[in-house]
Amino acid sequence: MQSGIDALSRDAIEHLVKKAQEGDTASFAGLYEHFYDKIFRYIVFKTGSTVEAEDITEEVFLRMLESISSFSWRGYPFSSWLFRIAHNLVVDHYRKKGRQKTVPMEDAAGTIGASSYDMDSGLDIKLSMQGVYAAMQGLSKLQREVINLRFAGGLSLKETAESLGKKENAIKALQHAGIKKLRSVLAER
Repeated sequence: MQSGIDALSRDAIEHLVKKAQEGDTASFAGLYEHFYDKIFRYIVFKTGSTVEAEDITEEVFLRMLESISSFSWRGYPFSSWLFRIAHNLVVDHYRKKGRQKTVPMEDAAGTIGASSYDMDSGLDIKLSMQGVYAAMQGLSKLQREVINLRFAGGLSLKETAESLGKKENAIKALQHAGIKKLRSVLAER
């Protein structure tokens, strides 16, 4: 069972949003704490870089702070609004950067002073993520977005459907087809 900030109900999130819109900094901090990891995982999966993901994630929450007063409930969860901001910032990031893909040295080598085991383990994880990231390029744009939201962002089927303006059955089909194709591509490697 989850506890603490991770287990916020929809009503609790709505309350935090309302209080944050009224300028309550503790409520903003509660929203930040609740959503930071999900947003960060989503962005790191889309960019392939923890350094870039940290910067973009911070920008998401800066935008949230700047725009929360104009947020209104339109039948979608608050998380959908945040993930839309994140998606738009990632698109902007790539537009500014071009299509150049680089891996920062600190991501590949780990941290200075880390043991060789830590560095090897970190490098294995990084290489695995790069393999998945490369394999995902063979998916349709919508399949990639569904998989990113579901697995990197940790959204439910319903939240993913609401975020993308699709029906849950369509999300299930996109997810199934995307995973099937990923398995096929990764098995070939």
